[in-house]
Order: sequence, then structure tokens, then C-alpha cells
Amino acid sequence: MNGSGLQQPRHPSLDNLRRPQHKSRSYQQLCSSANDFGNGHSIVRQEEESIFQMIIGMVYAAIAIWCILGLILLLLILYATVRPFSQSFYRRLAATLGGASFIDAMTLLLPNTRLFLTGDSDIPNAVGTSLLISNHVMDGDWLSVLLLGRCVGLRGSIKVFLRNECLQVQPQKRNTSMNGHSSSSALLTRSDSKQKVAAKSDTKTTKSCSFKIGNGSNGNCRKSSFFVSLAAQLLHTLLDFPVLSGENNYVEEREDLFSLLKSFAETQGTPVHLLLFPEGWSLHGTKDRKSVLAKSNDFAKREGRPQLKQLLLPRTTGFNACLESLREASPVVYDVTMAYQGYNVLESRSLNSDDDSTIMPKVSLRSLWRVLRKPGREIYVRIKKYSMEEVLRDASWMDKQWAEKDRLLNHFSRHQQFPADNRGFCRHRVFVPGDFQVESAIMALALLVAIPFFVPVIILLSIPIFWIVLWMWLLYQSYKVLFPGTPRSAVRAEGNSHSTQFPENVGDSGSAANTPFFPATPFASPSMSNWQDMIGNLVGKNHQDVP
Repeated sequence: MNGSGLQQPRHPSLDNLRRPQHKSRSYQQLCSSANDFGNGHSIVRQEEESIFQMIIGMVYAAIAIWCILGLILLLLILYATVRPFSQSFYRRLAATLGGASFIDAMTLLLPNTRLFLTGDSDIPNAVGTSLLISNHVMDGDWLSVLLLGRCVGLRGSIKVFLRNECLQVQPQKRNTSMNGHSSSSALLTRSDSKQKVAAKSDTKTTKSCSFKIGNGSNGNCRKSSFFVSLAAQLLHTLLDFPVLSGENNYVEEREDLFSLLKSFAETQGTPVHLLLFPEGWSLHGTKDRKSVLAKSNDFAKREGRPQLKQLLLPRTTGFNACLESLREASPVVYDVTMAYQGYNVLESRSLNSDDDSTIMPKVSLRSLWRVLRKPGREIYVRIKKYSMEEVLRDASWMDKQWAEKDRLLNHFSRHQQFPADNRGFCRHRVFVPGDFQVESAIMALALLVAIPFFVPVIILLSIPIFWIVLWMWLLYQSYKVLFPGTPRSAVRAEGNSHSTQFPENVGDSGSAANTPFFPATPFASPSMSNWQDMIGNLVGKNHQDVP
């Protein structure tokens, strides 16, 4: 503006230089830029969370490895100090202090799994011997059964059958019975010819009830890493997990399996629950479940057996071995049907299932830990109870149960729940193992973590402990030689024979003749006046028996 008050004109180029240039942006472009900014933040947040979860998983894995080390040390101590004297007492201690403690500790290290038990299910009894047969839905489903057993009172007493085709376990030679000093007469008195005939018949039965994928039963089977095979060997040796061999090695290892199962039936006061997966999903080295199902149905069609849509035909080798070996204990058979949320039979819920390869990967500790660490699993379980007589009454009982399982899983795949019972009752009992008995889980974790720290003390005391155990074992063996005991079966047979032979002259009156004498106290007897005479006669009889 000049002195006369008139405004001087400006050049338009100067105005363009002074005025800031703004590009006009639409509303959609602004929203997309904001979304990109939010997506960038979410991606960064997800990466941070994944890194944090990876660190937490590594810490939990280190604690789990430390707990495994403590479990092995605890079982080795019990194996060296208790098992030479009493196998049954060792099994009780190993199940209570070892197996149960480890399962309790794992509930704190693994994500919570919600277990839904159907309302019409039968709760397994914690006392006695039983056999649980279940379908195989995914890798690591055995952990769900162990966690459910912890919630219903089967802590440490469940023993899972190990597949020798995958784990390469060397079965332990067992020549001792439940007390560790006498062999099973029923097994050792069997002639070699009968063993071979029975083994051949079982092999033929197994071949007629199974089908092969690839080159032989072991050619296309999934393999395990060295550490997984070592862990399976320790489970078999220290916790007496039975090993089920394939068709090629079943004849040679059949007697070891029967000896172990027979010892379970002879053990009194030690509950044992055997978990068996008769299906062979884990034996096939492919993720193409559709082709495996097709070959299973082709085999079923040729053999006149039920053709299934959700399951493979069950293998009856381990089931028949259990029925034959545990017959004396009259075990209860529990039919377990499992499914998970979003169940689909054609979906491969296995180790490294995200891999595009159709070949099943090798089972390793890392892949197994990754599967067990998957969060948010919901497992649905249905359990039905059958007596030994019901199972033995029907020769095709297993096929009928598998056909019923197939129907239940068909219903579950459509409705994501098992069908209601005849009463229309479908309410579930929900178990959350991580929230169940947290105090005992913390104590078990502290126990297993603390045991490895006492290794120097154990090494320092190992020599005197070894000599003490050796002298105790020598004294124990000397006592058995000097005072040989009578087998329980012989005592029962002798008692039954004496119960029918009554003395002719028991009393003075005629009414008292031929009347058995029932002592009021354990030390009362018509021929012995007091307990000193009874002990004197017993010692004299033992001295006469010794040559």
C-alpha cells in the first residue's frame, strides 16, 4: 500500500509462492489411510505378543524339562530301593509320587483345556483294574484322558499303551511277579510249542483285523526322534507302560506283554487303568486321511465288517491280550468316545498340521510340546461302562462299538455335540484341570523342581545307600531261604481242602462231633494252648523243612 492509500497489484506467481499447496483428498482415502495406520499398529502388537508368547513357551519348556529330570531321578531312586523288595509297593509309590505329581505339575505349565463329559457318561471307578478303549482324534489326545482321570480320581493309575512301530521301544524281560522274587507259574509252565501255536494264531487274528498302508506295517510308519524313544523307554521301564508291537515282532515280544499284563491282574491293592487306542491313525505316514479311510473301508467290505465314515477299523491285538491276561481280575471295560470343538475327520489335527507336505513329520519333543501348548482346546468325552461278561459274550463287540462311535461322531460333526440319551438329558459336566486342586499342583511342581538340586547329596550318599540296600536285600533273601513261605494259592487250596475234613472227636458230646472249629482269635487253636506253643511248633517245622 502506498502513501495515497491505494493497494498495489501483486503478481499471481508471488501469491502462488506464498500460499501453501494442499491436495484435496476424498473421505475414502482418509479412511483407508487411517485403516493402514491401525493395521500397522495391530501387526506390531501381534508381533510383540507372539514374541512374548514364544518367550513364555521357552520358559515353560525349560521348567517342564527340569520337572522331567526330577521325575526320572525320583523314579530311579524308588526303582533301586523299593522295587527289589516289593513290585506292588513300588508301583503304588511310582504312581502316587511320580506319575500323579508330573500330571499335576503339567496342569500349571500347559494351557487350560476344558473337558466336557456328557451327562449320560459313566464315571470310571478308581479302585480295581479296568481297560479304557478310545478313538484317536488328534496327536496328544492321550493327555486329555490323563487330565480327565486326574479330575475323577484316577491320578497316576492310567497307563497308556505304547506303539512300538513308532517309538522303537525295547520290551523289558520280566521274569518276576508282583513281589519281585517268584515268576508267574501260568506263564513259565507253558510249553514252547503252545507258545508258538498261540502266537501264530494271534498273528493271524491281527492280520485279519488290520490293513496295511504302503510297504508293510512298518515301512510307511511314522518315526520318532531319539529323545521321544528314550522317554517311551523310561515310561515302559519305570512306570510299566505296556508296549504293543507290530505284526512282525509280536510273536517274539508277545510273552513280555502277557507277563506284564498278568502282573497287573496279580497285584492286589494297586489300581491299574490301561488306556488303549485301537485305531491306527498315528501309524500311517500320510496326512491324506481320506485315502486311509477309503482303504480301511475296502478292507472292511472284503472282510464283511462295518464300513465307517469317521473311524478306522480297530486293531484287536492289544484288546485281546488284555482280555486274556486280565481275566482273573475281572476288569471293567470303558468305551471312551472323544471329539474336539470343530471336529472334522478329514482335517489333520497332528504335529505340524500347518505344513503343506502330505508326509507326516517325525515325532519330536519340540513338535509334541508345540501341540500340547495349543491354547483354547475344548474336548468332548462320552464314557460307557461294560462288564467283562458283556464283552466276552459277543465276539464282534469291538466292531459294534466302533459302529456306534461312528454314529456319534457323525452327529457331532453336524451339531458340535453328542446326541442326547433316551431321556433327552444332554447336560455336560465341565472339568477345567488347571483350576482343579491347584494346591496339590503347586506342591507337585515344587517337589519335581527341587529334586534335581539334591543330586550332589544323593551322589554323596549313594555309596552308603547302596551298601545298606544290598545288606537288606541279602537279609531278605536269607530270610526267604530259612523260612520259606507257602504260596497264597496253595494256602487257599489247602484251606478249602481242610474245611471239608472235620475231626471225628472234637468234643465229649455227640452233638459236637463232626462240627468244625472256628477260633475266636487268630492264635486260638484246639491243639495249641497259647501263642508260645504255636511259635515253637512253627519254628520247629521250618527247621525240619530245611535240608
